[in-house]
Amino acid sequence: MILVAVMALSLTAYAEEKIQVTVWHTFAKDQEAYINKAVEDFNASQDKVVVEALTQPYSGFLDSVYSAVNEGIGPDFIFNYASEAAKYDSSKLADLSWYIYDEEIGIEGFDTALIEGVMNGEVKAFANGLIPYLPAYTTGPILYYNKTLYAELGLEVPTTWEEMEANCKVIKEKKGVIGFGLDGLTDFIQMLIMESPNSGYIDVANKAVLFDTEEVRAKIAWAADMVQKGYFSIKSSGDYFSVDFNSGIVASYMGSCAGYPYIEPDGFEFAMAPIPAQTWYPSWNRGPVVFYYGDDARAEGAYEFVKYFISADVNAGWVKAANALAPYSWTKETDAYKAYIANTEDLGIQALMAVDANLGIAGSLPAVTGAAAIRDYLRAAIEKAASGDMTVDEAWTECVTLSNAALEGK
Repeated sequence: MILVAVMALSLTAYAEEKIQVTVWHTFAKDQEAYINKAVEDFNASQDKVVVEALTQPYSGFLDSVYSAVNEGIGPDFIFNYASEAAKYDSSKLADLSWYIYDEEIGIEGFDTALIEGVMNGEVKAFANGLIPYLPAYTTGPILYYNKTLYAELGLEVPTTWEEMEANCKVIKEKKGVIGFGLDGLTDFIQMLIMESPNSGYIDVANKAVLFDTEEVRAKIAWAADMVQKGYFSIKSSGDYFSVDFNSGIVASYMGSCAGYPYIEPDGFEFAMAPIPAQTWYPSWNRGPVVFYYGDDARAEGAYEFVKYFISADVNAGWVKAANALAPYSWTKETDAYKAYIANTEDLGIQALMAVDANLGIAGSLPAVTGAAAIRDYLRAAIEKAASGDMTVDEAWTECVTLSNAALEGK
């Protein structure tokens, strides 16, 4: 009995010596199962780090994480976007660059593993060279359209916004329904901004927006006019435009590629296509955001799991579980990933191919303090202009003023 007690104490002490790392997430079903398996396999692969995955309620998740991290009792990492990491003071974020470029534990070929827009626009876009976030999978907005209606009216899938307007005009006149709904309203506005000549998004050094131009105002006026004419809709009758699309009250909509399981058309055939992006596309790259609690060993432990999770074979399994595209070149080269995306009969792969078609012009926007608030101001501006609560100039001037204040931390 004494021997057993001594052995138990020794095992406890050994376990306590391991670095404890926790991930909070809101994934369910296949994604939750895959994360749990990845954690189990990682823990079994080495004896220095123990990772624990804790599933959290979706409602209020990010607010809970923010409070916990700032109180020093939060997770070591979550899965989210670079823009979410930008909400935190840099002192609360781990700097993964210390480990990525380390000669012993670094990631070989890291600098060329992601497309330029993601690497420089997101991963390396934080102040002072900080890298607190790495993408783990790529998705994006696509066009869902009523294939039956398009065929009846002799319409082609639009490849420009001008063609979209022309289609919507025909649909409104012939069928009396809205031609285009916008689940991705903010992304749509950002596309209009980035496609405007002589314009840009954020001047990071001077903490000011670059979209206060006549060219952008003209684009916003056009978008508001599309809503007022009944060609576009920016508010769905349900949580998402899939509800309106299924019932036939909108002929197409811009929504997440992950939304295809919710398409249940009432008496028509649907199809998916790339959004008519012309020079810039807002791909969505989600992955680990790693926090820092003044413990370098703990931060390194979190990095070790992240490194494992984005490694070629593990990442290939993850993007399949998440029904997403791989962001890393090393994942794209695996046989498992090639077999996964080759199944073009699958609706999920068809949705992803509509994203992939635009990745050649994919770009990212600076993930700096105030960036998340700007998204809210862009949405509010188009809503106010389209409803007539404000003129376009009034709504856009307000948006610019509030955005610049947010960038200054006000």
